[in-house]
Amino acid sequence: MTSDSRIHVLPDLLINKIAAGEVVERPASVVKELVENAVDAQASRIAVTVEEGGRKLLRVTDDGCGMNSADLRLAITPHATSKVMVEDDLYAIETMGFRGEALASIAAVSKLRIVSRTEGAVEGYEVRMAGDRFETAQAAGCPVGTTVEVRDLFFNTPARRKFLRTPSTETGHISEQFARIALAYPRIAFELTNNGRVTQHLPACDNRLKRISKFYGPELADALMHIERDERDVNLEIFAAPPVQSRANTQWQYVYVNGRYVRDRFIQHAIKEAYRGLMEPNRHGVVFLFLTVDPRNVDVNVHPTKIEVRWANSSLIHSQVLSALRETFQRCDLTPALRTDKAREFVSEEEQNRIRRETADALKAMAPIQPATGSVGGSFSPDRPAGDYADRYTPNRIQGLDAWKALYSRPTTEPPGPIKDANDALAPTQVADAPSTAENYAPDADPQPLPNRAVQMHNLYLVAETDDGIVIIDQHALHERIMYEQLRARFTEGPLESQRLLLPETIRITPRQGSLLEDNADLLTRLGLEVSAFGTDSVAVHAFPTLLKDTDVVSFMHDLLDQLGEQPEAGHGRELPAGAATPEVVIHKILDMMACKAAIKAGDPLTPQEIDALMQQRHLIDKSSNCPHGRPTTLRLTKADLNRQFKRT
Repeated sequence: MTSDSRIHVLPDLLINKIAAGEVVERPASVVKELVENAVDAQASRIAVTVEEGGRKLLRVTDDGCGMNSADLRLAITPHATSKVMVEDDLYAIETMGFRGEALASIAAVSKLRIVSRTEGAVEGYEVRMAGDRFETAQAAGCPVGTTVEVRDLFFNTPARRKFLRTPSTETGHISEQFARIALAYPRIAFELTNNGRVTQHLPACDNRLKRISKFYGPELADALMHIERDERDVNLEIFAAPPVQSRANTQWQYVYVNGRYVRDRFIQHAIKEAYRGLMEPNRHGVVFLFLTVDPRNVDVNVHPTKIEVRWANSSLIHSQVLSALRETFQRCDLTPALRTDKAREFVSEEEQNRIRRETADALKAMAPIQPATGSVGGSFSPDRPAGDYADRYTPNRIQGLDAWKALYSRPTTEPPGPIKDANDALAPTQVADAPSTAENYAPDADPQPLPNRAVQMHNLYLVAETDDGIVIIDQHALHERIMYEQLRARFTEGPLESQRLLLPETIRITPRQGSLLEDNADLLTRLGLEVSAFGTDSVAVHAFPTLLKDTDVVSFMHDLLDQLGEQPEAGHGRELPAGAATPEVVIHKILDMMACKAAIKAGDPLTPQEIDALMQQRHLIDKSSNCPHGRPTTLRLTKADLNRQFKRT
């Protein structure tokens, strides 16, 4: 090679850092690779320890087969593995790992320590690395199995370390990776410890439904339909929730191929098609799908993270999943049951006493919500002075039934005026000098007929005459747009008005959802929600937006958590703003969801006064032609259109 050559061989450390850029995206990626190695080692118990979201420490300990001193030295060498020997092995992979690059990539961007001992060995062996520096290799006392410690992740790649999120957010991603693997292997005992506290303790069990129940609670597990099918060399085990348990996104669809969590468009499409017609188009089914096929019929060597697969016969996979779900849905009674009380699992007396103490302490610490100060944040909300938002509220507040009556009070004949303050945003009929109190609302009075008054058809559409024809209005879509615009205006001014629940509503959450609530504490306060931790895997909702007083709290919180889980990560040179924590698109979706739940529904009969109020508001907002989802609210037919239809032209 000549001295002026522009092409050269990269140093080993740089090669490993480049590989780490694909394999080790964040601390959760390290946990994924190390836990998968433990599964491949035939471990019966795997423990994961996390400190400061993985920045300070990640430790994975297993009781698997272990490694001797020679294997341990080779394990940290790039492309060294025990799982692939010849080229043909690459086309029939039966292990979680196979590339031999994970440990070398992790070592390149951290301070790595591995201690391992094999069955029958007198002592174990320890190796340490820091970047490209091999620090030590020596005998060590340890139990059978392997312990891998990763400290100061990305200490030598500051650009990557800069883009890590808050410790709670990174812990949430770690919990999700932990859950994905633990769900697939119920016969392995798992434990997750975060900052010295055990957050997940999963004993080994004999079936996947018990593991699902341990993660997501017996209420969801009891609702799941169990499906088993073994046809045409495709083995399926599916736990599918009925449509009434639908969620706002696909995060609750767990798909596994030969024990590996994947995202596959063919299977996702099959699930969507199976639920089509059984739920709203923007909802998604809760499905845990475990698929076992001949390894020769699926290629997992597609992406560095091994989350994508390629099928030898994708049509077969699609048809098997679709038919299994559809046949089950057709055979089962999917009618939602009316439940007067929640099913509760057995709680020991000791646990009951602990709950009583926590509830009593929480009630003692609560300050009553003052009419002029808005909602009060819970333990997920940052501390703020009691009067922080007081100047943004007026004494005469519309609450509960008054808000609904004001919504449909008789509109004024005076021209509309602009919204004066944030309180007006809660009442869609608030215009200049318009009646807005219960005293001015007279539902039994004979209203003065308005010119071109609309009439309701099929409790769904409003039809009104215009100067040049007629308009047909979708009552739900129009009301949803009205509520959204006024919620948005109110949201920009300060917290939405809330009311305290008589009894707090408890909701079971995952560790990642707990991290989302903590990271978005300020947003919860601004939405009129007061949420506090209740035990290790639940939260209690103490206050709820007044506008959603008739909305199911648990269902709303599930959808809210799904929306928060969709927020994009910081990156590409752009940090997310501190405090607010969520980008505009997520806030739009949340306000849209609130507006949809608060708006009148298709099938609701309206009084003449209510129709008049709704039609009046149509002219007071921008973008009234479409709902926040983009569906049209209004169709217009001109006289010329009508004349053509009746052959008058």
